[in-house]
Amino acid sequence: MTNPLFYILIALTLTTATISLIFLMVWWFLGRKPYAISWSLGFLAATVQWSCNLLATSFPNFESYWLTVNGLALILIVLGLIGHRQRTRRGPPGRWVWLAAGAVFGAIAWATLVDPHVGMRTALVPIAAAVSLFLSARIVLVHRAKPRPAEYAAAVMMLILGATQLVAGVIAGMQGAAGDEAWQSLYLYVNFLTLPAGYSGLAMFVILMLASDLLEQMKEVAIRDQLTNLLNRRGFIEHGKLAFASARRSNRQLSVIMTDIDRFKQVNDEFGHAVGDAALRHFAEVLRSARRAEDILARVGGEEFALVLPGTTIEDAIRIADDLCSRVERTAFRVNGRRQPLTASFGVAGLSRNDEELADMFLRADRALYRSKRDGRNRVDLESSQFVKTANGRLEPAAGSG
Repeated sequence: MTNPLFYILIALTLTTATISLIFLMVWWFLGRKPYAISWSLGFLAATVQWSCNLLATSFPNFESYWLTVNGLALILIVLGLIGHRQRTRRGPPGRWVWLAAGAVFGAIAWATLVDPHVGMRTALVPIAAAVSLFLSARIVLVHRAKPRPAEYAAAVMMLILGATQLVAGVIAGMQGAAGDEAWQSLYLYVNFLTLPAGYSGLAMFVILMLASDLLEQMKEVAIRDQLTNLLNRRGFIEHGKLAFASARRSNRQLSVIMTDIDRFKQVNDEFGHAVGDAALRHFAEVLRSARRAEDILARVGGEEFALVLPGTTIEDAIRIADDLCSRVERTAFRVNGRRQPLTASFGVAGLSRNDEELADMFLRADRALYRSKRDGRNRVDLESSQFVKTANGRLEPAAGSG
């Protein structure tokens, strides 16, 4: 009767080959991400490793077989960890991972060729795998403030598989220098019975994690203006509603600034749409360079932009709009090497007790913007339904606003 280990090796070979192909397809169809190809190559190395286990008798001697399969296993371990670093930009640099793997391989070679030690040469790879999986789980969990559910699931799977590999490594080490048949048998059962399910489960949850990445990217594309990389109107509404609700709950100040480029149609007509696009990008960068991280900045129309300023009084919002108005005028915008004048108009609205939703503030700021355009452009106007600006520059509640 064929040894059951033979069927387990067949299962491992087919499983790793399938996973390698899946990650290759993920790499090919979902943006050519470097971590997907790293994982594909890693599981390809594992496929070759388990194939070598099936063909162990074809090697000229035990030493060449042992060093080959352990070297291939270490490639999977390294590429697995490097893939997570590529995805998150966290964790140890790749060169250090390869150096650590080289040191492990050197120790295996020493325990195989120079000073034979069955326990050491068998235990090192599963222990290295456990360390790599624990590090990968940590990388996945700490690279963002609030991990996604798919990331939690993938990290838990890594910890479970890492724990089984650590147990397998400890059992393997118990064989001692000469090897103990009872410990070896237990090691084979623990290691080879858990690996097929471990590989499949880990790959499934990592692919789910990549799918969640793709979903987030698609959501981000849906709310981003592709020309300026600012939020678009939809993104502005989504983020603005949250800021409005937060201001209402916490009784905080909130202000809205609407702005657009003066005589933008003339820029397009005189210089063409390519220069018009460059003007929009330039304007967006001027607005972005002066804002705080918590401010919400969006392109909400052709040449129209909006800002939501959490925790900002209307007095401060007016000062911010005045500063932005000056920045736009004095920041050089060049066409064919020559400076092209560029100005913008601004309308400001502050949160009042009569506002039921962000759209109320948006509408009042838009009306103020219209007045600033009507009254000469390159200026800031205040919404007048709640406040008026007195001769000395102070803001007073408008008649009937209370």
